[in-house]
Amino acid sequence: MDKPNLPFHDLEFSAEDRFWTGGDATTRRVYLMAVSPPSEFVAFGALVPSEPCFVARGQVEQHLGPFIERMAQDGAKVELYEWPPLPDWLIKEYASNPPWEGHEVENPTGTPVRGMVRSSVDTYEPVPGTPLWTPGEAAQRSIFITPVKDASEFLALGVLTGTDTVVFSKKGTVQRTLGALIAQAVNEGARVELHAWPPLPKDVLHLYLEPVLDTPTR
Repeated sequence: MDKPNLPFHDLEFSAEDRFWTGGDATTRRVYLMAVSPPSEFVAFGALVPSEPCFVARGQVEQHLGPFIERMAQDGAKVELYEWPPLPDWLIKEYASNPPWEGHEVENPTGTPVRGMVRSSVDTYEPVPGTPLWTPGEAAQRSIFITPVKDASEFLALGVLTGTDTVVFSKKGTVQRTLGALIAQAVNEGARVELHAWPPLPKDVLHLYLEPVLDTPTR
């Protein structure tokens, strides 16, 4: 199979570009993926069942919310994956440094999080006047967003930076509430990162997910 020459959109400069040249709401999919550094994300646009259309990359705090909103306006279904259902060569080529730098990335290693979100985790709903962080907590605030078994959903963990202390946990739908959570977190002074698996001990993650699965062999 020949490798297609896909349009690449750096969202720092191309947020208003035309992303789709075909398909409709029944066929358009966007697969979000965590990359390094975790302050960034990569998005793969595709037409089902398996036709890649474009790649986009941007900053989580600045670009992810507006990008999700734009994709919804274009009739695309947006999902969050540890490893999207696309050819490995495509993910390796674009999920590390920008492709013009000529770098590739190895398959993820470690313990990715693809578990079911526990029922004890609250569903995020943006409510004016209801903060994510309660007064008096440390000024250093981080939120780790991670994919879960249902790719249409996400898990967000509010953590005191430099510790394993989880202050709050939230779950929600990628398309409907992820952008709102990011915007609220930034307004409250938190650093927002996207992780295939958060930098937290496994026993801590088990409090919010069941089970935490090992990386599959590729």
